[in-house]
Amino acid sequence: MGHNNPGRARREIARDNERLSKMTPEERQKERDAEELYYAKSTARNEAYRSLPAEERAIYEKVKDALNAAEDRASNAWNWDKQFGGTGKQNPWRKDQ
Repeated sequence: MGHNNPGRARREIARDNERLSKMTPEERQKERDAEELYYAKSTARNEAYRSLPAEERAIYEKVKDALNAAEDRASNAWNWDKQFGGTGKQNPWRKDQ
């Protein structure tokens, strides 16, 4: 709920509370276990990253940045095509011009 909209936040909380109230205790426990597993994996990933040597960390960051740039470029191209229809040459986000 990382937005700054109190009405939306209240609706999301109410929706979550309603969903939780319909769950059996076993389903609630299963959901809690899934959240704990997610956080444990996230912590392990962060610790593994911090334990990398500086050279490997720099390579990791370069690859991550390149992937993010490629993803942004693809997203921009897709949105342009969606908005203006087709893959015309005028699309500034396409490399194959």
